[in-house]
Amino acid sequence: MARYGVHLQPQTLDQLWAYHQLLREHNHDQDLTRLIGFDTIAQRHYADCMILHGLMKGKWPSPMVDVGTGAGFPGIMIKLMSPSTQIVLAEPRPRRVQFLEMVIRELGLKDISVFGHKVTSRSLTQPFAAAITRAFETVEHTLPRFGSCLPVGGKAIFMKGPKAAEEMAVFQSDEYKVLRNHAYRIPNTTQDRVLLILERIKAPVIDLSRPADPDEDAEIQSRDPEDG
Repeated sequence: MARYGVHLQPQTLDQLWAYHQLLREHNHDQDLTRLIGFDTIAQRHYADCMILHGLMKGKWPSPMVDVGTGAGFPGIMIKLMSPSTQIVLAEPRPRRVQFLEMVIRELGLKDISVFGHKVTSRSLTQPFAAAITRAFETVEHTLPRFGSCLPVGGKAIFMKGPKAAEEMAVFQSDEYKVLRNHAYRIPNTTQDRVLLILERIKAPVIDLSRPADPDEDAEIQSRDPEDG
């Protein structure tokens, strides 16, 4: 982890190792992650998520929802680095929900829970200081999901690959402003990443009488970094 720019306290390292054992034990059909090599998992899951703690200077908005968390990326990793941050892990697949609940129980994590449903502007109405996601969807398609959970001033945090530059070149919104568009590389790898942080500046108008947008109602897929 230190090789990839992540320096962990002994207790955090012990918790990460315990998480790793659970992941390996319960990923027999690769439904939790398709990455299976030890160093690949350490680099593209653990370091990929934990390096954000330094980029955020250890200060996370709280409470925060991790949308499309999958096996807990980045939510569980952020919780290990920042125990005081309140986190909700949003993941609709039942087997992954069971895994996340087991991880929370086995690691003794506090102020963290699982929202076992698809995230849409109608399903997630609890207010959060921030929503974070590491998923396939574009920023444009993801932001409507946050319509009822991000108040004015709330932060939308995106973990993206290098193609984010193309995406943001055409991005327009009257509800959000871009606070940060930070490109970086995970140390000692060829993995280029972009951290995007947007702030809501205008409350959306959500008409609950209208049918749900089919795109918003689709399941958001967590991203294995091997996919770019």
